[in-house]
Amino acid sequence: MDKYYIWLLLALGESEPEISRLLRQFGDPEKVYDAFRGNMALVGRELAEKAEKTKLEDAEKLLESILADGYTLMTVSSPDYPEHLKKQDNPPCVLFLQGERSLLQKKLVTVVGSRAVTDHTASVLPKIISAINSEYAVVGTLSEGCDQLTCLNALKCGIPFIEVLPCGFSATYPGGSKTLRRFLVDSGGLVLTEFFPKERAIQGNFIKRSRILGGISYVTLVLQAGAKSGALATAEYSLAPIFVPPNDIFTAAYAGAVTAVRSGAKLYMSPGDIEKAYRRGVLKEQDPERDAAQRPSFRKKNAPAKQEKKQLTEPEQPETAAPAEKSEGAEKPEQSFESPEHAAVFEAIGKNAAGIGTEELIGITGIDPGRLSEILLDLEIAGNIGSSAGRFKLINNE
Repeated sequence: MDKYYIWLLLALGESEPEISRLLRQFGDPEKVYDAFRGNMALVGRELAEKAEKTKLEDAEKLLESILADGYTLMTVSSPDYPEHLKKQDNPPCVLFLQGERSLLQKKLVTVVGSRAVTDHTASVLPKIISAINSEYAVVGTLSEGCDQLTCLNALKCGIPFIEVLPCGFSATYPGGSKTLRRFLVDSGGLVLTEFFPKERAIQGNFIKRSRILGGISYVTLVLQAGAKSGALATAEYSLAPIFVPPNDIFTAAYAGAVTAVRSGAKLYMSPGDIEKAYRRGVLKEQDPERDAAQRPSFRKKNAPAKQEKKQLTEPEQPETAAPAEKSEGAEKPEQSFESPEHAAVFEAIGKNAAGIGTEELIGITGIDPGRLSEILLDLEIAGNIGSSAGRFKLINNE
């Protein structure tokens, strides 16, 4: 059956919502494959034409290669597929795994935060992680800042860590994370991704990853989040209670966390908060309509309804108290960034209406290429900039 799942991914693309719809309609991937090959009317001409050049033999060869490299496969029909992740509107139909697969059966808590770690977050993070019950596994990423620090503290405290990648296993993100990732796996941890091995960490993949981070756990803890932090994307996709540790509400580094609390997130006061939230999530029967109504939202309240279903490659912006119909000039004073480097890159791009290349940015800002690439990705994910033919421009600078 696995080869048919791989065929679906090859034919339609990872994270494609139509895959979930087709699986619900036909029941399993083999029947979906037969429908594509037997009756175009059942699947629609557009999808059929998209998949007609994909051969089952190609899927078999790719599957053999993935397994030969030491990775394992988990499909949405596998008995050990995370139940909470299935509740997503578009759960990954395949997860590629490296490490201890059984960790997905533990109690899971997703922990995320900003790249620019404040002294306050750095001081309270070890206390939070060390107090987590050993029955839990922490889910997160190895991005610089809060996420990487969370992983290190989890490993130090003997709490299993599960990393979710925005790319395939053959790619490396973030730069310099190979050693830590190898240590994570060797220490009994797990790395998972929905992307084929050679898939790079492109812009849209980060939002796709956020839906896994937010959907796989019964509890989400946002350690620190600025007004446009990527951590808020994870919170937005979470079907679970969201907790935020107490912090300085007047500091820009926590502006997004303050918005989260105003929108319904709860203050994290003790390890008991996580355990109580987990038990409620597991024991009570889930009502999707109620869950959707109660879930904290960080989107603009007055955004058009159709924007609630934006494509995955376009990150949502956190809620603000200002009206939607603001001029571009009125928005600029409210612009905030995760670090002075982010602000410097944004400013350099803004001064070049025709676009600016990476080498020019390095010359202007003095930021090394590896770090600059991460900053550019952050700004793209936040919807601040766009790129074309290797040149970057402000989104609103048209």
